[in-house]
Amino acid sequence: MGRKNQKKKMWNRKRKLEESEDKSKKDRKPYVKCISSNPKMEAYYAAIGLHATQKSGPDSKDFKPCLSAEDMEAERVKFITCMRTSLRASFRIAQNIEQEFREHLIEDVENFVGTEIEIEVDEEGNAVSKARGDTTMDVSGTDTEGNVTDIDAGKTTLKKLAPAKAIPYIPDAYQLSVDRRTIRRNPALQNFHEWLKAQTDAGFVTRQETVSMIPPVVLSPEPHHAVLDMCAAPGSKTSQLLEYVSSIPGGGTEPEGFVVANDSDAKRAYMLVHQLRRINSPASFVTAKDAQFFPQLLRGENTTDEERAQEGLFDRVLCDVPCSGDGTGRKNPGIWKHWSQSAAHSIHPVQVGIGLNGARLAKVGGFICYSTCSMNPIENEAVVAQILRDADGSLELVDKRKDMPNIVARPGWTKWKVFGESESKRIKKDKQKKNNEKMKKRRKEYEEKQGNGKSLDVEESRVVDDTQEEETKEDTWSETPESWDENYLTKRAALQGLLEYKTFEDVPINHRHHIRQSCFPPSVEEVDKFNLERCLRCLPHDLDTGGFFVALFKKVSPLSARAKRKADEVAKANSDKYDFRHSKNDKNVCESKSSQNESIVPEKSSKDIPSTELAKKKKGGYGFNNAESFVTADTSLLHDLSDFYGFTEEFTNSQFYSRAGGKSKILYYITESVKKNLIDRGIQDKIQVINSGLRGFERRNKDDCVVNYRPCQESIHYIAPHMSKRKFAIGPKDFYNCLKRGSNAAIPCESFSEPICKKLRETSLGAFVFVLEGYELDISKKMYLVMWRCRGDAVNCLVCEAEMNGFKSKLKAFTGIGEDIIPFTNNIEMHSEKEKHESDEEPAQTTFSNIRDKCIIQ
Repeated sequence: MGRKNQKKKMWNRKRKLEESEDKSKKDRKPYVKCISSNPKMEAYYAAIGLHATQKSGPDSKDFKPCLSAEDMEAERVKFITCMRTSLRASFRIAQNIEQEFREHLIEDVENFVGTEIEIEVDEEGNAVSKARGDTTMDVSGTDTEGNVTDIDAGKTTLKKLAPAKAIPYIPDAYQLSVDRRTIRRNPALQNFHEWLKAQTDAGFVTRQETVSMIPPVVLSPEPHHAVLDMCAAPGSKTSQLLEYVSSIPGGGTEPEGFVVANDSDAKRAYMLVHQLRRINSPASFVTAKDAQFFPQLLRGENTTDEERAQEGLFDRVLCDVPCSGDGTGRKNPGIWKHWSQSAAHSIHPVQVGIGLNGARLAKVGGFICYSTCSMNPIENEAVVAQILRDADGSLELVDKRKDMPNIVARPGWTKWKVFGESESKRIKKDKQKKNNEKMKKRRKEYEEKQGNGKSLDVEESRVVDDTQEEETKEDTWSETPESWDENYLTKRAALQGLLEYKTFEDVPINHRHHIRQSCFPPSVEEVDKFNLERCLRCLPHDLDTGGFFVALFKKVSPLSARAKRKADEVAKANSDKYDFRHSKNDKNVCESKSSQNESIVPEKSSKDIPSTELAKKKKGGYGFNNAESFVTADTSLLHDLSDFYGFTEEFTNSQFYSRAGGKSKILYYITESVKKNLIDRGIQDKIQVINSGLRGFERRNKDDCVVNYRPCQESIHYIAPHMSKRKFAIGPKDFYNCLKRGSNAAIPCESFSEPICKKLRETSLGAFVFVLEGYELDISKKMYLVMWRCRGDAVNCLVCEAEMNGFKSKLKAFTGIGEDIIPFTNNIEMHSEKEKHESDEEPAQTTFSNIRDKCIIQ
């Protein structure tokens, strides 16, 4: 019986209790500090020249070669010291919120995080976290022998910190001087942490790593652009892109652009939907497809011949590709333990495939951004060079430094060394198994059983040799190189199991499927042609961030025939890899109208067919069942909505969709640009669609009103401008009256002003909308509330708590009425009452502008 066909054990309460008792009897190991060191990784980066350049001056943005061993060693110390400190947290204010409210948030941030505070730091300069509510407790742990094991244990000192500074190359973004853990646990930052959580839930602030903000800024999409994020999850960069395209032009009622957020894993794509919901933009379209094989969408039937001849659909494409992630060692300490050069070689062809497909999907004149969180040239410059090589002149690199004058980024490399692992992953794994503590104990028991005088067999001798070799390798390792000579550094890397290959011909034949020709540096002619120095290399110690790499391509002409052939080969490999079930009539649903007519009943249009029947007819031919595709909502339902809320027939018939399969519980609001450019082009027949647009209407189960569908708060600011019934403009005091009562609380009609109270009592049972007076046509401020007229003399506010907090902040900023989410004070409440009475004078306040350009630790 095969392993896959073995029957799983049935759940048994008695067995589970016995297993849990066995686990509880085992001695648990205490938490220990993660070792931020990997001899192989450090030897590799020293050998390939990562420490061979340095800043021209302390405040300079230019770089120069290190001319002496002392300079290289100083650069190495800066790098490794920074990599061993925890990553500083950062956040940014959303770009799609109204300017007046954004200025209010910026004022809050500058008043709070611009204040100097005293905080405990350890010997490495990291802020010490303590449990809130008890600033004197001992947070160190002890093992069974009383040894200190907690990562916060050790000698600490008090230092003054400027908690944040503005990030000069990212608009409205701030980098804190402490890590996420300290923000969460340190009492001095409790108010700020609560404010940050509330603003994040409301969609006004996004917590995001500093270098992660760079690719969207480099792409700089405009509101009318079609944008594709090929590897979108978990969604921080996607949300940043969506903020750019969610702006509504003057006089418009919805965004003109859109963002397609794709990820290969459907589960991660659903997490992405949750992240994007904070922004409340209908301009998003979430899909699940391997980025290498994201399909080309054909032009619609109503387009001209010239438009059909154009290549690509997207104005901007982001390829934030999967990588080894060794630049994330500051926030992900596990990277140190598991780093391997073979990981870079394995992921290299996937990265090339994603980048090349991204170039194919972009319009001529559009831009493609390639980015990784790795410092390895095999994943960075080697991939960029291969994409340029395959594009055959259709792409060129663009230098964005002039548009981001304050960024500190090193130029891309034009040459590098190629190293390979001397042992395969399987051999190393076998060695680890044979040399672990359990196997050593078993060998010792076997030796004692057989007698101490008996000689070991060949296999045991080999194991002992391997053990001695590993111990010798660890004993001879020195973090500081004895010499910075290239030959010495290469030999030093070889001692850690890394072999250099000067040319592709030097690579053993059985390794060439792993270490490819494209991993090697470009030729002299290609160096002059590719301009790899235009890439942006961000090292951790340059900006106190993680390691990152960004390259921006511009598509200057359609891809050559050679590049298209390579893309077709990738598509063919994909069709061979997966078992697609094609139906007889499913050659290409987008290509001809006749194929659609053959798969659907000829006498009826798709709008007249019930959604369940349409789902059965439109069987996906790309390995998935699209029974949950978006289809036009039922005509009779849309007619009832138009009569009840006063919509025009044109608006409801073109903007609202439902999921195929059964009676619709939710109607989705989808923009015209998404409908025209994606749905009408048959994207749902090619890839799995996870989500699109916003929830427009939701069905209530109770039959207590004429129409049982109520508007959803997340899309009401796009729907309400089209309503001519059941919409009332109210003043700031009445608006605040809805907010202070809380979500779903009964609000008496008499608590409103007399004119509004009269209108409410005349309103029939069901949903209606309140809009702040003076903001009826200003959609960008989003001052709409979905309400419900109850049976009694009362109404309900159908807004969740997170959105209600956001409304309170906006109302306070726009009108001065109400309250902020979290009250701010100039002095942080971190001192005890005794410390407050000891000081007769208040400490001088340091403004944000004064400390912006100072060091984080004073």
